[in-house]
Amino acid sequence: MTVFVLCAWLLTAGLGGYLASVWIRHGGLRQRASGVTRLPLWLVLGHVLLAVGGLASWTAYVAGGVRGTAWAACAVVLIVAAFGFMMLLRWLPSSGRHSHGRRTAERHFPLTAVVAHGMCAGATVLLVVLVVLGQA
Repeated sequence: MTVFVLCAWLLTAGLGGYLASVWIRHGGLRQRASGVTRLPLWLVLGHVLLAVGGLASWTAYVAGGVRGTAWAACAVVLIVAAFGFMMLLRWLPSSGRHSHGRRTAERHFPLTAVVAHGMCAGATVLLVVLVVLGQA
């Protein structure tokens, strides 16, 4: 089951990497002014860096079997999911003050890629939590 979770996490990371490449290609890194972006750089980078750290921790658990790394991955994946949910809420269309500015980089995300990443992420979080709690 741990290898299956690793595969789910890698699929989620691959979809997230695609979304990150779309964001970067459309100027996401240059969107620094207040009110220009709905996805601040700290949120995007925090999501990505924590996800990579959690994946590394889970990989260490699969390779070495140390339960502490599984618990660390579980804690990190919950934080990553919270960051992802914050990004989703900021990405959704609204009629607020940020909706009338220029087209932001995240507006170029394909809906299917966002949904696929979110579904895989949700499954990954659930599987990580179930595996960690199942070994407790």
